[in-house]
Amino acid sequence: AGPSTMSPSNISQYYRGMPIVISLAVPARILYISTLEFTRESVSNGARYYVDHPPPPLARYGEEIRGLEPLITPAAGGIAGGLAAVVSQCVVVPMDVVSQKQMVMKSEDYKSKGGAMQVTRTIIAQSGYRGLFKGFGLSLFTSLPTGTVWWATYAYMKDQLKGYADPDNLSVKSIPLLARQASVQVLSAVASAIVASSLTQPLDTIKTRLQVGKSTDVNVKLSSPTTIVRELASTKGLYKGLMPRIMHMSVWGSILSAAFEYLKLVSRKDYN
Repeated sequence: AGPSTMSPSNISQYYRGMPIVISLAVPARILYISTLEFTRESVSNGARYYVDHPPPPLARYGEEIRGLEPLITPAAGGIAGGLAAVVSQCVVVPMDVVSQKQMVMKSEDYKSKGGAMQVTRTIIAQSGYRGLFKGFGLSLFTSLPTGTVWWATYAYMKDQLKGYADPDNLSVKSIPLLARQASVQVLSAVASAIVASSLTQPLDTIKTRLQVGKSTDVNVKLSSPTTIVRELASTKGLYKGLMPRIMHMSVWGSILSAAFEYLKLVSRKDYN
């Protein structure tokens, strides 16, 4: 196990996995944003094409199908966000497994065989490649629905508020365009954080209980997600920690969406 106290002699143990985290965190985010944008554009363009050109068997329902057009933007965002979460976890989970393994190694073992590649080879030798993806399902338990809800809400809010950030909107011309665009982005991110946190906080609580229970509490260890839900629902424990999670997602979501929007802008300028 890792050190029980934070003392000068063991502080460095908590930073053992930092090199692999730094080296893989950026590629994971690039993969996330690339998957997000490619999927969003593909789903959105494909859906709009079929709305405008429904297949022959559905042609007589053309008016009803066109009525679904406002749902395309949030649906495309949600599908893209969910897929991006799954793809990025393929990098994040092995990264976490290796870095956590490094943090709990004894000092003498870490000095002799604590390199990231050495730890990776040891895990593969002991558990196969599946060992690098230990906890993958549990990670998707929260990241998939959270990514789906967050980006669906973000796309919907941006679509609803786009008029405010329109350069041709004379009613708010006195407010600088950059300030209006930033306001729309921040409001969309905060709204997304509130909705995503509120809907997925129970899943995050269950995930935490399952993770903690595996090593600390024999009663929780033997519990299933259904049992934990029954236990926590009676005490409103499923929403414990909701406000900190909303604050965290608001800040992190604003940063991520800002990077996402900036990269889109730069890409379009370069393309043009």
